[in-house]
Amino acid sequence: MQGSPYYTAEQAATILQKHPDTIRRLCKRGELAGARKFGGEWYIPRATIDPPAATEQPASTHEQKEQI
Repeated sequence: MQGSPYYTAEQAATILQKHPDTIRRLCKRGELAGARKFGGEWYIPRATIDPPAATEQPASTHEQKEQI
């Protein structure tokens, strides 16, 4: 599923270092946001698993000193 906006339960398990059955259980309980079941397989949105992209610029040294 290269290019898909979803991970399979097995892919998510590898990334999160969990057993695939644990991921399936979390999906069933609704603990993984946006998880969907298609054709008997669980699919978890990449946005739920991947860390958020860093969108903020680090504060300049001058701003850091003012905050202290």
